[in-house]
Amino acid sequence: MVPNSISRAVCLAAVFLVACGGADPVPEAQPLRGAAPQRAAALDAAALMDWAEREYAQFFPGHPGNGTITVGPDTYTYRAYAVGNGRTAYLGVTTQGRVDVWSPDLNGGNLWSVGVLGDFTCRVLPQNCASSVSGTAAAGAPIAGVTVTLKDSTNRAVTATTSTTGAYTLATTGMTGPFLLQLNTPGGARLYGVTADLATATVANLTPLTDLIVRSWYSVQGVPVDTAFANPAAAPPPSQQQTSIIADAVLSLMQLALNNAGAGISTPLDLVRKPFSADHTGIDAVLDQTSISYGTGATVSIAGSGVQQTSVIRFETATGGITATSTTAGGGNTTTSAISIIVPVQPAQADAMSEIAVFMNSFAALVSSRGAALTTADLTSYLDPDLLNSGANRDQFATDVARSFGRGQTLAVQVQAIKSLDVTGGLAEVAFLLTESLAGQSSTHMKTFFFRKLVGGWTIAGDRRIAEVSVNAEALTEQGAFTRASHPAVSVDVRPLQNTIDSVSASSASGSIATTRGSTVVDDAGIFRDSFFGTTGAISGALPAAGTVYTVTLNPLQGTPASYAIPLNAFTTEAAPITSPTGSSLADAHLGGSLGVSWSLPTTYAVRQIQLLALVYTGHQNDPSTFQCYSQEAIVGVTATLGTLDIPATCNGLPVVSVNVNLSVRGVNGERSLAIYTLR
Repeated sequence: MVPNSISRAVCLAAVFLVACGGADPVPEAQPLRGAAPQRAAALDAAALMDWAEREYAQFFPGHPGNGTITVGPDTYTYRAYAVGNGRTAYLGVTTQGRVDVWSPDLNGGNLWSVGVLGDFTCRVLPQNCASSVSGTAAAGAPIAGVTVTLKDSTNRAVTATTSTTGAYTLATTGMTGPFLLQLNTPGGARLYGVTADLATATVANLTPLTDLIVRSWYSVQGVPVDTAFANPAAAPPPSQQQTSIIADAVLSLMQLALNNAGAGISTPLDLVRKPFSADHTGIDAVLDQTSISYGTGATVSIAGSGVQQTSVIRFETATGGITATSTTAGGGNTTTSAISIIVPVQPAQADAMSEIAVFMNSFAALVSSRGAALTTADLTSYLDPDLLNSGANRDQFATDVARSFGRGQTLAVQVQAIKSLDVTGGLAEVAFLLTESLAGQSSTHMKTFFFRKLVGGWTIAGDRRIAEVSVNAEALTEQGAFTRASHPAVSVDVRPLQNTIDSVSASSASGSIATTRGSTVVDDAGIFRDSFFGTTGAISGALPAAGTVYTVTLNPLQGTPASYAIPLNAFTTEAAPITSPTGSSLADAHLGGSLGVSWSLPTTYAVRQIQLLALVYTGHQNDPSTFQCYSQEAIVGVTATLGTLDIPATCNGLPVVSVNVNLSVRGVNGERSLAIYTLR
């Protein structure tokens, strides 16, 4: 295959190694202590190389034909891969079943023996494999030559030793998951991991991030993680749902660094089960940049290229809560954020969340199946008869939902965070990630739902507020006919049903925000709302901290005032300006036609949602006699920098005289950059 002068070096560093041990000369596969994995006779050289081409195309590109060659005592079946610049990589299997790799891009071009065919059975042919858990142990560099211990819920244990790439496989036949994993690093620190599913052959990595997930699970219960691992029967590991909820909080802290490294991780459980190579790329590059220290809580520090991030995590055993505050700085911009979640540690909590998840998946399936034919009647059984949401009753809410989700899009939902959960009272506030797909575009955004459990099961109950109320910390850019440089600001936006609210006030510890009444809002469902808006204007001093509470008080025309305490969960100074259109006249809006819009994206926070829409007005925007209508919101992906809007020429039967193109970019923790482009 290659010249005899290329020696067989240490047991592989081939990126796809599963289990290997020993040293020069040719190493044997490291035996597993515990139940022995089954070997599938169906795995041959061709199947292994086909798999390597799929999983590691960067090292084995294309699909060359098989060749045979004898090198010394060994006869190989091999494939030669052109890797660019006239270079060639080789992957070969001897007649005895030993797997060797030679690549100019790996380990200086030395020949690596990566084990025997049987070591890869669980990865290549899981259907023919006994139950097993495999993964990679790494903290940037691979954690090699250490013992990994896996325990099941009955405290049964098996062990294996990591290879020079940090890879390991543990046989779990007859064991009961989910499983906990532990290793002792050469420096004496312990890392923990957990399985994220109960598949026959599953991946469970051991990294500082899986360690943070496991430690968080036990910290909210007040249980030392070492004590829990000593007897998982008494302190069980988290279920898939519980792992996902904690992992989502960790992912929100890490998403920017993961995106910048091209790690390809967008779902929480990928932090646990996504295969990776300890080669300082992708997620491993993020591990290189990350350090985590523990005390009463945990501090996560990420030193990326041009971006520095620090996150402080606290655990609340009384409530089962996790809070985290983060600060990210780079390129002269600063972003702060705060998150707070409840972990369902009690069985009754876990059962309630499973029921809510099933309920919401049924709702998403209804939306997807009905498409543009979705009606209010379809939604009635999902809604609390006493629903009150932003001033709307059940029928009004159903009409608005049918309008929003009845465009023919498909919908997928995923639990993101539990904000409150009262099992006894049958009440819950849960944030979901909603992914809408239409015409080849997908948009994922967070939406909080309020639930009440009735005799027939959980229902959507609404926020119990008498109006739409929002407080936004944002980097605001005003462009077009009214141009002002980007600046940080806090805005208050209240939209009650028409003729129900007389005035609105807002205040925080740092001062009050005056509000004025604006135009009358008309939505596609024919519901009329008054609008009250206020802003701090450009903030020149210290920004309000994430978590700062603003109290918004609504004074109704009849009845007693209603006050709502709304915390700021994020603040950013980084703008997302619109780069086209460039004109500012009404003609540039293309009334009755389509308008192309382009923009720039921020770099100091990870984007979760981009909202692109236009507000059209029939008169002055601050005149209550003016009507305001929405254009249809465009669905764009989180990496998109352009979109198209259909701009209506009339609103409530009157001609449009001005248009505001609104671009709202939101981060995974609620950060917001808002650009308003006025055409008139």
